[in-house]
Amino acid sequence: MIRISDEQVARAEAMAAQQEQVRDDAGRALEADPLSELKALKHTEATRRAAQLRASARELCLAWERQVEEERRRVSRPELEKAAAGQIRVAGRDMDVRWKAVVEAVAAVQAALVVLADAGVAYEEALAGHVDVLAAAGLDFNGGDSGGERSVLGTDRLKVKGREFRPLDVGGVAMWVLRRVVEARLSPYHPLVRGLEWQCRGADEEHPGLAGQVKAPAAKVFAAPLRLADVLQA
Repeated sequence: MIRISDEQVARAEAMAAQQEQVRDDAGRALEADPLSELKALKHTEATRRAAQLRASARELCLAWERQVEEERRRVSRPELEKAAAGQIRVAGRDMDVRWKAVVEAVAAVQAALVVLADAGVAYEEALAGHVDVLAAAGLDFNGGDSGGERSVLGTDRLKVKGREFRPLDVGGVAMWVLRRVVEARLSPYHPLVRGLEWQCRGADEEHPGLAGQVKAPAAKVFAAPLRLADVLQA
């Protein structure tokens, strides 16, 4: 980081003031001869240059003030940390506990996803096996209350006493669960709620009974997000 000196600030201020004097002189010359295009051009250029130098000086001065404040803060930082030693210890202990809870929760979610993946594989294998058996017995999917079929693309459909069983997209179901949790516990306005809408639609369409069989998590009460019109009126 380049350090700014007070001499640099003073020099920038002096250059801005000098150019403002040039601008004022050009303005007086133009007042004396208002029809002179050359004097008007000189005044315009001097005004533009003065504005640039003044803006640069102002930015440099602000940067210097921030630098001085940062240096002052660094000098007093050890004393501030010593005075806040108790709060620092409390924060460290509390955040260690919170982080441990996060790690344990992530591990539990990962284990649950493994269970879901294995259950999905077992479901798919059973679906394919029953489709083979019923199709071999001459029972197609559309002929009665029970039967099975496999499309040319290898998609299985099974019907048992009127109840239909379709292939399970475990990844889609996992995202469906994630979307429900995010909507209920983080915010219904969270980007993932909208972002996962299309991916989760397949789970709702292929397995419409899933939402009724798996109770949604209890939802928190969230404040409505600020609208742009509200912000502009504030």
